[in-house]
Parts: sequence; structure tokens; C-alpha cells
Amino acid sequence: MVLRIGVLGAAGISDKALFIPAAEADGVEVVAIAARDRDRAQAQADQWGIGQVLDTYADVVAHPDVDAIYNPLPISAHHEWTIAAVEAGKHVLCEKPFASNTAEAVEMVEAGNKAGVVLMEAFHWRYHPLAGDIGFVVGSQALGQLQTIDASFSVEIPPTDEVRQSWELSGGALMDLGCYPVQWARYVAGREPAVFAATMTEGRPNVDIITDIELDFGAGLTGHLHTSMNPGAERANWLKVTGSEGTLRVDNPLAPHMGHKVTLTIGEDVNSYEVEGNSTYGHQLEAFRDAVVDGALIPTGGDDSINTMKVIDAAYVAAGLPIRGTTL
Repeated sequence: MVLRIGVLGAAGISDKALFIPAAEADGVEVVAIAARDRDRAQAQADQWGIGQVLDTYADVVAHPDVDAIYNPLPISAHHEWTIAAVEAGKHVLCEKPFASNTAEAVEMVEAGNKAGVVLMEAFHWRYHPLAGDIGFVVGSQALGQLQTIDASFSVEIPPTDEVRQSWELSGGALMDLGCYPVQWARYVAGREPAVFAATMTEGRPNVDIITDIELDFGAGLTGHLHTSMNPGAERANWLKVTGSEGTLRVDNPLAPHMGHKVTLTIGEDVNSYEVEGNSTYGHQLEAFRDAVVDGALIPTGGDDSINTMKVIDAAYVAAGLPIRGTTL
């Protein structure tokens, strides 16, 4: 079986997240695309050999030659079009973060379950072998009793960016960037945290450009997450796990195929290494294909998506900013 994918929108992320890995993967073909700007959709279709440029998102969702939908639309549109797709019987690979808020995420997951389709959030890092290595080290108890999880992801994003800097489109540093540290910390801890403090610096009204979150996982394990898209922000993404017996630091857990380093320190023994693997996006697309075709399990769907949104919502509340997708 060839998994035939239709694309909603002409997002810039689609090249590396879908078109390149689809060209390299077996059993996957991108067959249709639609965008508000038809010329942009046509340009992507011409570049990547996509057979059909359709007039509307609804045309892609309803097309009989489309088995699955890739949804890289602005976050504010994830809920509407993901539900439309699953109710049409299509499997969905939805970009992160999954929804504007927890309530939307719950509705999306319930709709996917009811339709009996695969609904997967595109947290691509989770499908690289590095993620498995992190889980193995933590699970081996080599670090002893876990004490702290620290994580950071910062990238300068221009104040003129009309998607990530937009309240109306559910933008913000935590939504666009900080969702990764939230998921890294949840994955390492293996349980859900309480947000006991959060501070946010606003750029545009209600849009956070710098965010710090304090987490409590119970049993003596706490977390600190930092994210910034502020002008002048130093580009960084890293994860550090500290236990009673040692530390694990991962530089570039986000996109390890572009270079990363794992540093495991136990007492005076320091071991630095890399974990082999292909593009995170390639691993992700293969996992999506296998889930649809063979029923393989996926780690970034269902409760995982809902629980990530719960932390994000709680952080906005703690910082005194409104939850995304709500009425001001």
C-alpha cells in the first residue's frame, strides 16, 4: 500500500517535514495540495512533483485519492481542519503544538478515536533513535534518583512574523518553541507535572516572547523550562537531567541529525557520544506510515498531545496571560 498524503496550506515547514522525507521514503506519496494563495501551492507542487493543486482545504480533505492529511496550518486552524479530516476518514499528521488549548486537543483526540484513524502530533524529535537513548539512560537508573530537569529552546523570531507573533493565530514563544522543552521534560520524568510558577515577557499584547516555567513532578523531582523568541535571543536547544548519581546533558535534542552531543557524567566518569540516525522528519514520516499501514503504535498522539497542552495552558494561567484560543 502507498500512503497518499494531501497537504493543507503552503507552509515553509513542509519542505523538510514532509516533501523531502516523502521523496526518500518507500510507500509514501504526496498527491494533493491546496492553499489560500494558489500560486504558492502551485510553486510547491511544481518543485516537489505533487500531482494535484486543488482550490480549497475542503477539496483536499474530501478527495478520494487522499488517504491522509498533513496539517501545517497556523495553530489556530489545527482544531477545525484536523477534525474535518478525521471525520472524512482521513489519517492526520498534525504539526505541533497540537491545538490552541487543552479543550481543543481533547475534542480532536475524541474525534480521531471515534473515526478509528491515526492522529499523530508532529513532534519529530521523538522518532529519532536519540530519544530512545535518553529514555534508556534515565530508565537504567544510572543517574540515581532524579532531582531536576532543565531544558531550553530559544530562537530569535522577528516581531513582524505574522503567525508566531499573533495572538489571533495562537502564537507565542511557548506555543511555537517552548512546547518542545515541555515535551522533553514530560518524557524524561515519565509522569505529568504541576506548574507551580511561570513568568512571561510580552511582545505584542498577550503574546509571550520570553517564558520561564517551574514544574513539580512530585517525589522530589522539579523542572525549569526556558524559551525565548525575543530579538537578540541566543539560539540554543538543550536538555539536562540531574540525578543523585550523575547528570545527562543533551545538546540539540530537537534535530540531532544536524549535529548533537550527549554527555553522561557519573561521578568523575564523563562519556560524550552521538547517537546514529537519519533525519528526525524521515523517522517521523516512516512512523506515521507504519501506524497507518501496519497499526504500529505512536508515542505522540492521544493522551500525550492532551497532556502537553495541559502544561502549556497551566503556564499561561500561572503567568497571568490568557490561554490561546479563548475569548479575551
